[in-house]
Amino acid sequence: MFILALALRNLFRNTRRTVITSAAVVFGLALQVLGWGLVDGLDDNFLRAAATTTTGDILLRPPKYPTDGLSFPLEEASVPPALTGFTGDTAPRVLFSAKVVHHADAARALGVAYDPDLDYRVFPRERWRVQGVWPDKDQPQVAMGDAMARLLGVGLGDQITIQARTVDGAQNALAYAVTALVHTDNGQMDNNAVWIRMAAADELLQLQGRRTHIALHVGGLQDSTVVRDEIQASGMLKAADGQEWTAKTTREEAADLLAINDIRRKAILMLVGVIMCIAGLGIASTVVMAAYERVREIGTLLALGMKRREVGALFLVEGALLGIGAGIIGASLGSAAVLYWQVNGIVLSPELMKAQGSFPASAVIYTHFNWAPVFGSLAFSAFIATLASLFPAWFAAHLNPADAVRAD
Repeated sequence: MFILALALRNLFRNTRRTVITSAAVVFGLALQVLGWGLVDGLDDNFLRAAATTTTGDILLRPPKYPTDGLSFPLEEASVPPALTGFTGDTAPRVLFSAKVVHHADAARALGVAYDPDLDYRVFPRERWRVQGVWPDKDQPQVAMGDAMARLLGVGLGDQITIQARTVDGAQNALAYAVTALVHTDNGQMDNNAVWIRMAAADELLQLQGRRTHIALHVGGLQDSTVVRDEIQASGMLKAADGQEWTAKTTREEAADLLAINDIRRKAILMLVGVIMCIAGLGIASTVVMAAYERVREIGTLLALGMKRREVGALFLVEGALLGIGAGIIGASLGSAAVLYWQVNGIVLSPELMKAQGSFPASAVIYTHFNWAPVFGSLAFSAFIATLASLFPAWFAAHLNPADAVRAD
């Protein structure tokens, strides 16, 4: 307790120097906690955007489909007969590449053929913002992503032409009225999608019963990975043409995006590591300067009977307290920002959402608070500070008491 009290007093001998030395630690740990919370929030963002608009909890589709995100081989979309016996909520869809023409303007689009009686069971639309009404079953009507509608200058009630390749490879083009402009909070869909009822898609694409995707909702039943494994083991994915459909959870479907976030985490760690190394040099410099300034004091302590290891411990404790104190402040600032944006979210600008093209992400990013990076950053700060104090502690512990007392 005596060493701890003495170390605390010594830290405040030169408050300005202590504050300047602590600044790098505060900034580094605040950046680490905030960056980690933001990347975890991006993970949640990708998974939420995919689960609520494209994949559900589990996505079933033919092998190697789609091949490149632009080519959708409809002829390979024979539905496994056994899937008709699945007891959970299912949403069969047909995704197809289309060209949307409005007057003199045209754009490539992602066609989404859906079953209106089943789709909402897997993809709840409470958070979707819809202007107008969804297409009527007896009319040639479609819904369109609001961002795509703005790109083509399409309004409610306007006529568009959708051109697409049929199952047999022929080109077909039909006219439709736009009855709804949809904002799903998924940039990929809002910037590219055109929704068409399955009956109308059968006429446009000559599907003959084919489906390219079947999304499953298993929330509240079992973990999606367990259900996925059960479906794979049951043989339900065997199609009539002999092909084996694939089953992937939302996390597996978003694996590439999540891998990019892992790279971001490593980049944050590298950046924080550099900042903390710089901070460690600052702490070492501060403790060394303190040791040189207190040579007579150290000599007096040694002459009065303080052991060398206790003198060394004094400077180690000073460095550790400096790192822990700055770490607590930095982690607190970072945590406060993460908790704020976890509730309020970071709203991306419409321009940024438009620029992201087919990137499947929500327009609102919520950070994700986790205690692990907080405690990890505090431990890292204390380690760096203690490590930086080793040489000053060794130097102070090996002073000659007589020489130290005589020092100017």
